[in-house]
Amino acid sequence: MATNFFSRTAAHKHADPAQRLTGLAQLPPDSQDMAQMLAADPAPEVRAAAAQRCADVAALAAAWGTEADTAVRAAIAGALGNALALTNDGARAQAVLDADDCTDAIRSEVARRAQDPERRRAAIAGIRDEAALVELALGAERADTRSAAAERVLTAGGLKKLAAGAKNKDRGVARIARQRIDAINERVRQRAEADAIIARLATLAVDPGPILTAVVELDRRRQALDTSGDSAWLERFNAIRQTIQARFDREQEAQQARVHFERRLRDWTGALGSALESTIGPAAPPASESAPDQALASETPSGADAHARLRAELAALREEAVRRGDDAGLAKLDLAEQRIAKREQQRQAIAGAEALVVEAEQLAAGASVDIAALLPRWQALNRAIRTPALARRFEAAMLTIEQRRIERAKTSKLDVAARWQRLRGLLDLAEQALVAGQFHPARATAEEIKALMAGAGEPPQASAQRLSSLVQQLAELERWESFGQQSARQQLCERAEALPLESRDPSRLAAEVRKLRNDWKALDQQHAGIPKSLWQRFDAACEKAYAPAARHFAEQAAQRKQARKQRNAFLDAAAAQLPALLGEPRDWRAVERWLRGTDREWRDGKLGSLEPGDWKILDARLRTTLAPLRDALSAARDLAKEGRKKLIEEAGALVSKAMERDTPSQLKAIQARWQEQAKAMAIAPRDERVLWEQFRSICDSVFNARDAGRKDEHVRRHEFRRALEELCLQFERLALETDQDDQTLRRLQRELQEKWTRQPRDAGPGLRDLESRFGKAKTAVDAMVSARARSREAAVWGTLAAKERLCDELDGLLQAGAGVNQAAAEPANKQAATQEKWAALPPLPAAWEQKILARRDAALRALGDAAAASEHVNRMAREAEPRRQVLLALELSLGLDSPAEVRAQRLALQVMQLKDRFKGTTAAADSAGEQLLGWCARPGVAGELDRQRCERIFSKIGTTRVKA
Repeated sequence: MATNFFSRTAAHKHADPAQRLTGLAQLPPDSQDMAQMLAADPAPEVRAAAAQRCADVAALAAAWGTEADTAVRAAIAGALGNALALTNDGARAQAVLDADDCTDAIRSEVARRAQDPERRRAAIAGIRDEAALVELALGAERADTRSAAAERVLTAGGLKKLAAGAKNKDRGVARIARQRIDAINERVRQRAEADAIIARLATLAVDPGPILTAVVELDRRRQALDTSGDSAWLERFNAIRQTIQARFDREQEAQQARVHFERRLRDWTGALGSALESTIGPAAPPASESAPDQALASETPSGADAHARLRAELAALREEAVRRGDDAGLAKLDLAEQRIAKREQQRQAIAGAEALVVEAEQLAAGASVDIAALLPRWQALNRAIRTPALARRFEAAMLTIEQRRIERAKTSKLDVAARWQRLRGLLDLAEQALVAGQFHPARATAEEIKALMAGAGEPPQASAQRLSSLVQQLAELERWESFGQQSARQQLCERAEALPLESRDPSRLAAEVRKLRNDWKALDQQHAGIPKSLWQRFDAACEKAYAPAARHFAEQAAQRKQARKQRNAFLDAAAAQLPALLGEPRDWRAVERWLRGTDREWRDGKLGSLEPGDWKILDARLRTTLAPLRDALSAARDLAKEGRKKLIEEAGALVSKAMERDTPSQLKAIQARWQEQAKAMAIAPRDERVLWEQFRSICDSVFNARDAGRKDEHVRRHEFRRALEELCLQFERLALETDQDDQTLRRLQRELQEKWTRQPRDAGPGLRDLESRFGKAKTAVDAMVSARARSREAAVWGTLAAKERLCDELDGLLQAGAGVNQAAAEPANKQAATQEKWAALPPLPAAWEQKILARRDAALRALGDAAAASEHVNRMAREAEPRRQVLLALELSLGLDSPAEVRAQRLALQVMQLKDRFKGTTAAADSAGEQLLGWCARPGVAGELDRQRCERIFSKIGTTRVKA
């Protein structure tokens, strides 16, 4: 078995699990082989040992998710908690803590051991088990960890356990627990109080009697409670409050209804007197009054209607009073009913008198003059009923009828006198018209005189003579008028017969014939009695004169008929060509040319002229025929216009991206699309010009912005390079500083690094030389600081070795003397020289200095005290074997060969370490430096062989640390 330990094959890859355990102990904790053995080794004890040694968080987390063995999972859990607490990768640690498979035990371990407060808080926030939180709040070393864990304990049991455990130990945790317990008790008390309030409100909702004061008191108690977080209680409270509010509303409505009824009854009885007076009502308006007054009177309710209304109101009030049990109101209503009955009797007595007065007023308003039957009926009425108002109205109606009778007699006489007066005036007008030679007005006036005399009796003698003379003169004038008509018609015939001899334009000739016929019609309107032969002569002359014009017009009609035929054929041809033009694919350029050619051919006159009406009809047909094509062309132009606008929008969107690399190519592509669209479909020139100006302006803006951006970019890069050069120069100067301490150098280095990091990195590859220059300067500073640290560390190990040798010399004096008397025999200056050498050496780190001083001081005390000397010598004897074991462990861990004399002990130590690893009882091993410091602090005298071994160990540790 011993030969396997020194085999050349890597131990961690050996088939034997024991050999793999040996090799595992030699692997670095963060090595890939360690992670591989943790994840895939077939032996559980090897995986468990790999988990205990592994420091890779990712490997541990992956193994935790896949491992099934309980013992291995326990080892992974402990190692994962430790790794999560110590790792510098905060993001990965947070991800593992947030994972669902991360246990509360792991999170508790991280919360106990992590140095980062944020990581501790994250671990505590992920713990789900309250018992784990209580244990952490009671047992964690850090106060903030205990407080954070206590903050997450919420249940009453957990808080009580926490308060009991923290009492007299951790006042902060105990205070948090007490506050939480007090808050829970307060919530319980408030909930009981809230339930009591709801129960009392539910009782009040059904109790009779006044409840307002009790409800107000309960609401005051409710406002003192904090129930904002209890939605179920609030829902119950709102429901019972709505029930009580409904009761309040019902009681208020009942009170308001009672008050309203009493007010209605009081108002109605108070207004009953005036209402009863109004049932008699004012007298009917006289018939002579205006129509609006009569209409207003007709809208006033009659006495019967008023009585009916009062009785209906009385019945409604009585019914409501009975329903309410209001005896006083019923008594008031009985008195009111008696008053209404009495007034109704009076009203019926007056109704007859009012009817007679109304009849008289109606006769006065009409055209009748017969009043013989009214006076006896009026006089037969009771004098008490004939009130002064009715008497005045009746007398006024009688007076109006009498005045009408008198006026009617006077009017009859005046009409006869006015008619004869009118007759004399018409005679004067007719005579004046005859004198002026106005035959037709005179004859019309004579006809009017005849109509006026019909039914008027015999006229006065003077007027009759004048009328006879007028009739004779009119007959004479009629004979003369007939002679003038004959002569005028002869002239029209002659003019018509002379027209064929003249050379006139057909249109003017037709107009002249039309004028002659209109003149003939005008003569017919004046005097219709003419010989038929004269009319036949005139008609034949007009027909003959119109014949050339008729031929001309017939030729024009034929031409227009042909033009209509041609244009109809043109329209048919255009309609037949439309489907081809509208078919896919459409050539809009060809469509536009065809429409322009069609319009030009339609209007240039080659198709012939038409009558205005025909032109209007055919032109409308052309528009209708071409409408689908024009609409399609218009729609295509609109689409093309929208396409141009979209291109403008796309180009406008590139203005804000003018400095991007692809912007010029994108803009050129948009320009090419503009040209393609312009060639494919032309739009109106005006629109094309406006859109093109917009597009060109945007393109110019993009290119101008790029030019300006390039200039700004050049300036910015120049300034950026100057800033980086200045940082490089400062770093290079820092690398040459010899007067600054390491802390100052590190601080200045961080500041310069932060300034360098804050600089933008889009300056391009031209600054790679500055990157290299900055890196070299940074490396020079790091090398200088590292060299200083290495020299200081090497000096520390040298100082430790020197002080250990001084202590060894003192221990050697004690061992050689074996007592105070023998030690005193040594020269006194030996001890003084040792202390002078000690004082000349530089101090070690505080903890190290304290340990090595303790060994020196113990030796010095022993040199002066016999009992102490004996004890010190015995202690050196006890420490001899542990010192040799430490030297073996250091040689084994540092890879140094041991002398042949101790190789058996070395092999035994290796076997023991392997057994401890197999059992899982290996404690966390100290580092080589800590072991060496412990060896130096133990009293004892190193022999020649051990001194050589110790010097090799000092040299190895110093070399290893310097390389690190």
